[in-house]
Amino acid sequence: MDRPVTIVMIFVSMIAVGLIASRLLPLEYFPAVDVPFIILDMPYQGSTPEEVEREITRPAEEVIATLSGIKRLESTSSSNGSRLEVQFDWGTDVAVKAVEARERMEAIRDQLPSDLRRINVLKFNFTDQPVLTLRISSERDLSTAYDMLMRNLVRPLERIPGVARVDFQGIEPREIRIELIADRVISHGIDLNRLEAQLRQVNFSESAGLIRDADTRYRVNPRGEFRSIDDIRQLVISEDGLRLSDIAEVKYDSKRRDYARHLDRKYAIGVSIFKESGANLVDVGNRALAEVDRIGKTPEMRGINLFFLENQSEGVTESLSELLSAGILGAMLSLFVLYFFLRSIPTTLMVSLAIPVAITITLGVMYFLGLSLNILSMMGLMLAVGMLVDNAVVVSESIHTEHEKTPDDAKGAALRGVSAVGLAVAAGTLTSAAVFLPIIFGEQDQISIFLTHVATAIVVSLTISLFIAQTIIPLAASRLDRPTTKKQNASIDFLRKRYTRLLHWNMRHRWLAAGMVVLTLVSAAIPMTMVETDMFPQDETRRLYLNYHIDGHYPLAKLKESVDRIENYLYDNKEHLEIRAVYTYYSEQDDNSGSTILLTDDKHAKRSSQDISREILENMPKIAIGRPSFGFQRVGGGEELSVTLTGTSSEVLRDLAEDAVRILSSVEGLSGVVSEVSAGDEEVQVRVDRERANQLGFSTQEVARVVAIAIRGVDLREFKGEEGEIPVRLQFREQDRQELDDLRDIKLRSPDGAQIPLMSLVDFVQSTGPTEIRRLDRETGLSISAQLDGITTEKAQELIKENMDLMTLPSGYDWHFGGGFTGDQEAMQKMVFNILLAIAIIYIVLAAQFESLIYPVSMICTIGFSVIGVYWFFLITGTTFTLMAMIGILILIGVVVNNGIVLIDHVNQLRLQGLARDEALIRAGGERMRPILMTVGTTVLGLLPLCIGTTQIGGDGPPYYPMARAIVGGLLFSTFVSLVLLPTIYTWLDVIRHWPRRFFSWLRRRLAALLRRQPKPVPDQR
Repeated sequence: MDRPVTIVMIFVSMIAVGLIASRLLPLEYFPAVDVPFIILDMPYQGSTPEEVEREITRPAEEVIATLSGIKRLESTSSSNGSRLEVQFDWGTDVAVKAVEARERMEAIRDQLPSDLRRINVLKFNFTDQPVLTLRISSERDLSTAYDMLMRNLVRPLERIPGVARVDFQGIEPREIRIELIADRVISHGIDLNRLEAQLRQVNFSESAGLIRDADTRYRVNPRGEFRSIDDIRQLVISEDGLRLSDIAEVKYDSKRRDYARHLDRKYAIGVSIFKESGANLVDVGNRALAEVDRIGKTPEMRGINLFFLENQSEGVTESLSELLSAGILGAMLSLFVLYFFLRSIPTTLMVSLAIPVAITITLGVMYFLGLSLNILSMMGLMLAVGMLVDNAVVVSESIHTEHEKTPDDAKGAALRGVSAVGLAVAAGTLTSAAVFLPIIFGEQDQISIFLTHVATAIVVSLTISLFIAQTIIPLAASRLDRPTTKKQNASIDFLRKRYTRLLHWNMRHRWLAAGMVVLTLVSAAIPMTMVETDMFPQDETRRLYLNYHIDGHYPLAKLKESVDRIENYLYDNKEHLEIRAVYTYYSEQDDNSGSTILLTDDKHAKRSSQDISREILENMPKIAIGRPSFGFQRVGGGEELSVTLTGTSSEVLRDLAEDAVRILSSVEGLSGVVSEVSAGDEEVQVRVDRERANQLGFSTQEVARVVAIAIRGVDLREFKGEEGEIPVRLQFREQDRQELDDLRDIKLRSPDGAQIPLMSLVDFVQSTGPTEIRRLDRETGLSISAQLDGITTEKAQELIKENMDLMTLPSGYDWHFGGGFTGDQEAMQKMVFNILLAIAIIYIVLAAQFESLIYPVSMICTIGFSVIGVYWFFLITGTTFTLMAMIGILILIGVVVNNGIVLIDHVNQLRLQGLARDEALIRAGGERMRPILMTVGTTVLGLLPLCIGTTQIGGDGPPYYPMARAIVGGLLFSTFVSLVLLPTIYTWLDVIRHWPRRFFSWLRRRLAALLRRQPKPVPDQR
């Protein structure tokens, strides 16, 4: 108060720093958080799942399992190679685990197949998602347009500031293929092993060290690299002058593509743009959009259509715009509440000043803490808007009350007003911040890590609002606050009189008031049993994903026939099904073939996405090679709902999975029940006759290598040309490796020079093998997934358990719920634990403030009543209790106690001044009614736009309204409790507090009375 200019300058400086920092804050979709799992990808083309499992997957599992902290280990073995997914606990240093995994794999490198070229260890961060995803389609033939698109599209995008890389798929780069002609290889008696070794030896580049000549040192670099494709053709491969071109065709052509993309039934190319770490998401997205627009107008791109499939920057800006609109509307409604109670424009503007000042300074603090402005921190700021004026309201109301007592002493009134409520507002802010301590410092998981960013924004902004309330507000109030007239106070006085009359009745009828408390508690049973609970409900999105679940591996032409049938049906019913676009991906190798169906926007929608998906499944044409079903994402990132069968034999598991799918498909409420089982591929097993091979001087590895070259081909060392490193591959021509007869005349040269037919060393066995072998925690397993149709996850779990228990499983086989079900239970248990721990921390804070173990219980009771209010509000509004609602309760419990703190703190002050308990309760209630109603009104109206809107986190994430409704419903109900029932609870606790003293006092009086009544002993007269 004595240094007003200094205080103002300090805050002006902080605001200036905040404004500057707000422009420097990185804008992200998600915060930079490492996902606690790594993937080991080991490509091994042309093999069988059994061979990959035996030679690669199992040895890798054995060594990777020695890593500490593994939560789950999954593996997939297919004809393309092996893939291990290793999941750790949240909070694990994934970078260290990735290094350890690589070291362990290198240690067993000699145990793996020699032609396993790469072991990729991948780790992920939430910021690794593409900023922009494009699809390119055209009436032109783009199959040979790789160089043109790289030059005109990909390279310009890579040069944009902030772009880390651009992924380009759909047109394969060119490679050098040495395609052997079978009959010429056979006629010249070429040994394939020796030919491969020779091709590797003649294309090399090594460093031979340094030599010195006088005072000059020279680096020696022997080079034997091919300088042109013609050099490869003219390579002499035998002593009689035979050249490579005599037995093979050397081509420089595009790789064979085993996948395809469609956009609106036209062949499409995919482009994904990734940003650099720390780059501003919106800036990079806008620059990329502008560059794509410029590229689309160039002559070379004429006739080529660019379609934006994903745009993260648009999602963030839309979410930010919706939050700002909701925040501005909420702030305006809060201003209306403030003016209604204060009836003074200067005072209203003074109090509302806390909102922009606190948020601006918070942005500056976030910048210096190294945080980003993402959808989670924006959610924290949005939730804080309604609470930022709470401290200012309580302090300004206390100053106003003191000013009315001493109209001529504005400065003294400001000092006395701040002093009267200073401890209460500080304790209220501390309790609001304390609820997040279990989240920030407790056990780490995905929810707690994400909530930390929400909590940081809320805690920092509330802390700043506390300083504003105790510095700027008193300073401004001493100059702007004016005592109100009776006319201005008429409506407030009317409410106060009615309220104090109710408190008088409560004090006179304590037993009836206690009955109201009990009835309120008992009433909780009604909504708690009727409100549906689903921690991760299925997302009602306008984007549907139709998974084809292809049985086995088929040529692209065969896949295209089925894809075209489904796409034609969708486009024939485009308007009826409200379809905007269809994007399809299918592959000979992957099991991810499916169509992404983009529906019309929400504002143009007439039907729900569930109805549309149901009609599509009922009416679309059947395909013989697959079992299409829709896959829906779960709100909040919950895992897919699944059941896992485990055992030893893949064939037995395949049969059990088919039975389980048949049983679960008949369960009402489940739809799209599918398993990972697919029809087995017809395969030919080549078995080397070890004894025969050894007799002729061959090792089994040499024989197997010839078979590998003949069937799948091998990769040689890259050719270094003007365009960089170009892959080189040795293989037979396509027409020479179609049938088994093509291998019959291939010969191997023995050490003595004899030509030995390959067929004399091997046996061919034709059989059916699995397309994939999946293992869970080093045990063979199969998953069965399902979608929910009108039921909750909890109900689905009950129904699945009832039906799965009816199955008779062989010995050694078992089933259990997948991560989707167990994740729901873990999320609920952790959130409940965090809420209970937060309540304990709040009790400790309140006990320290009031120096009492009894009085804080009255304020803790308001938390329980607020939860009851949440359930009643959800029942009335028909809202499902989700994880977002649980987060709302966590935030709520730190807010609801503030009203109790303000009221009970004033009651204790009045009792210290000599007032009786009941009189202090009535007077404190009347004097604190207005600030309580003002703080509740500003918070509720500040969240009202989110309560009634459909705003989602990031534009397509979980909706805000369950969380906002939880806070609003609980706060409204707890306000009733604080104003009406809290005085009753306080009274009974005060009575209970004196019971031990009264009991011992009564006990002493009774003992003294007994002693007085005891007859005195009669003296002996003898």
